Amino acid sequence: MIVGVVAAVVVIVGLFLVLGGGGENNPIAVIIGDTQPPPPTFAFKNVASGYEATVAKVDKKKQMKTGKAITPDVQAVVTDLLQAGYVDPDSWGDVGAIEDFFTGSASDQVEPNIDTLTLGTDAGETYESLSPTTSRLKVVALTDADANATRAMADFDFGGKATLTDGTFAKVTVTGTLFLVPDGDTWKIEAFDVRREIKPKKPKASASASTSPSETA
Repeated sequence: MIVGVVAAVVVIVGLFLVLGGGGENNPIAVIIGDTQPPPPTFAFKNVASGYEATVAKVDKKKQMKTGKAITPDVQAVVTDLLQAGYVDPDSWGDVGAIEDFFTGSASDQVEPNIDTLTLGTDAGETYESLSPTTSRLKVVALTDADANATRAMADFDFGGKATLTDGTFAKVTVTGTLFLVPDGDTWKIEAFDVRREIKPKKPKASASASTSPSETA
């Protein structure tokens, strides 16, 4: 077995030298790569749509149609926000990873609220990973006299199971409401009210439940 392993290494090194290794596509980098599994891909399990008229006597069917039409685009923004903020360890506590989801004025509130909009600036020292468990989203279109959406409200619940670096687990619950405005072909968040709760599932003597305060902007 030792001879076989040595032979395999010799072949790999030979290929590395022949192909001029050192580049990003060298064989050794491909074979001996990062074994850390990628984070799961988050998707809402329950999605609903609706409308809220800002002008009286507007056709209800048209308003409902508008609510359904904008739901996928608004859903994409909320999904990406939670993916970056809670599911992907590489962007925990990273303002730059989520600030593009907000309008110019609202983006100023991202950093002060980063420990609620994401798992936290120090999350990498405490947690190994987070797997989504439950989720719900309702998108409500705010409609004008022509039944067009001038704004949207996204009310969501998100739950996840966090694995801590000490081998224990915690239940993470995030609930909130995002207020969005159309921005070209997408939507951006202009205001938000987000709350988070973290409860250890198997606390040790030194562990205790922690709840972050409500953040409003």
